[in-house]
Amino acid sequence: MTDQPAPLTPEPTTNPEMPAAPEPPPMAPPAAIEMPLPPVAPPPAAPAKRGGMRAVIVVGIIVAFLAVVLYMVKDSGAADDLKVGDCFDIPTAETIKTVTHHPCTEAHTGEVFHVVEFSGSDMSTPLTFVIESFADTTCTPIFATYTGIAFDDAPDLTFGWFYPTVESWQAGDRTITCYITRVDHAPMTSSVKKA
Repeated sequence: MTDQPAPLTPEPTTNPEMPAAPEPPPMAPPAAIEMPLPPVAPPPAAPAKRGGMRAVIVVGIIVAFLAVVLYMVKDSGAADDLKVGDCFDIPTAETIKTVTHHPCTEAHTGEVFHVVEFSGSDMSTPLTFVIESFADTTCTPIFATYTGIAFDDAPDLTFGWFYPTVESWQAGDRTITCYITRVDHAPMTSSVKKA
């Protein structure tokens, strides 16, 4: 084996008059490029539960129906409950159970001026001609007392009456309710009671 001399590497020479070369700065990692992100859409809304929406709709319909019914019957009352001075709309049905009440300053077609118990013959059912005779005899003088005008001197006004059904009559009801109305059936907008 032979000895071979090691390769020569130049040693750095240092010159005291010359400063050493600066070391290169360490390499920085590559910079991240900031790019704007596209706008993010909000997550989609959860689909509405069909059962819950149906319940809301059903409740809404029920509430609306009840509101309409209550509005329609808010002024209704039993015909048996009419009192002297009550203003109402005269129903067109043959058998009357309820009437629509109104303040006498609103449009109405009837005004109660007398409520009386039948005191004629003791009949088992109300006979129309007997009731009519009783009402004419009893209500005509009260018409003048209530209105301040004799019935014959009030050509625009007339009167009618309600009387019990056969069933009510047989149960003991004998109430006759006399009311004033216009001959032409036009609505009245004030009371006919004398001031």
